[in-house]
Amino acid sequence: MRPRITGLVVLTTAVTAVAVLTACANTSDSAANSSPATSLTAHPATSQPVQEGPFTQIRLRIGASEATARLYDNATARDFASLLPVTITLHDLGGREKAGPLPRELADGAGQSSYRAGQLGYWAPSNDLAIYYREDGFTIPDPGIVMIGEIDTGLDAIIRADGTDTLTISAA
Repeated sequence: MRPRITGLVVLTTAVTAVAVLTACANTSDSAANSSPATSLTAHPATSQPVQEGPFTQIRLRIGASEATARLYDNATARDFASLLPVTITLHDLGGREKAGPLPRELADGAGQSSYRAGQLGYWAPSNDLAIYYREDGFTIPDPGIVMIGEIDTGLDAIIRADGTDTLTISAA
C-alpha cells in the first residue's frame, strides 16, 4: 500500500507545479501585452531609449514662457543645431503636436513611426519641426519622423501655444 501513496503524492505534486507555472506565464503575458495609456507628459518608452552621452542643450521661448531641451547626437540634430537661433510659427497638428516650418531642409536621418510626448522630431517632406505633447497611438506615415531631441522642462509652455505664436529656439 505504501508504494501507491508515494506515487500518488509525486503525481499530485507534479500536477500542482505545472498548474502554478502555467498561471504565472499567463499573468506575465497579459502584462506584457497591455497597451500604454494616453499621456500628456513625457516619459521613456521601451522602443525608444533615452539618449545618453553627448548632447546639445537648447532653450525654446514662446513670449515670456520658456522650455529647455536637449538635442540627440545624430546628423539631423546636429544640422538643426547649426540653424540656431531660429524662429518659427507654430500650429497645432492633431491635438498631439505643435509643428512649424524650418527655413531649410535638414540632413537625412532614420525616420520612425512612433513618438513619445516631449520629443522633438523633424518631418522631412515639409521641413517641419514637430514637438510632441500628447501620445494618442497615431502611427507616423512614411518616411517617418526623425527624432532630434526631447524637452527637459517647460512642455506646458509648448502646449499652451496657439496658431499665431512664434517659437524661438537658441543654444542654452
